[in-house]
Amino acid sequence: MSAPALALSFFDPAHETYGTARAGASILFEGRRPRALGGASIEVSGPGGWRCTLEGELALDVEVSSDAVDLGGVSVRLVRVHGEAAGRRVECLGTLAETQSAPRWEELDALRTVSAIVDEEHALFAIARRPRGALGHGEEEIGAVLLDEGRLLPVDEARLSTVYDGDGRQRSAGLELWLHGEEYPRRGSGVVVAGSSLQLEEVEVHAAVFRWRLDGHDGIGGYELMSRSEPPAAA
Repeated sequence: MSAPALALSFFDPAHETYGTARAGASILFEGRRPRALGGASIEVSGPGGWRCTLEGELALDVEVSSDAVDLGGVSVRLVRVHGEAAGRRVECLGTLAETQSAPRWEELDALRTVSAIVDEEHALFAIARRPRGALGHGEEEIGAVLLDEGRLLPVDEARLSTVYDGDGRQRSAGLELWLHGEEYPRRGSGVVVAGSSLQLEEVEVHAAVFRWRLDGHDGIGGYELMSRSEPPAAA
């Protein structure tokens, strides 16, 4: 059995530095300017800690800030990140995701992941899976967990609506989060800060940094859209 795949995302608005590091491919945003990087190494450095490195680009220490949440084959936790990215100082919050089972693209049309981070006690983690042949996002299977006052609260029902540009890239989004025992949903909204697109074999990836307004609080985070690319029809 292969080891879980790790992905570190970090969001430092004070230094206008954001990024996602993976073994296969990484991306760094310096302000609004994206830059594709090679695969990074993410290794355990001690109890509750990891070290993320990419020669000449990334040297980041990662520390646990929350318990892990299970979003159906993907485990996500809030982390503190500090170090350097492309020579810039980084001191911020982010997410560390462990994917235990790779997406089955023969069964999916799209996979959307969202993180909205306010502070160490307030955040949202969500994953939406669109089954193959679904007519729209209303048929997606969405798993979400809200970090509220340091407590991890499962979301009974989550709704994620998105406005896209002409090339299918996410520009803004709205959230409705229905929690057990609450009469009205918690709400959130976000707008893109920076974004980039890349092709990974049969999957098209639109990665974006979003500024979020979550339940009345300002935050930062990511919105990544992965969609299955159909091969061109034979002539």
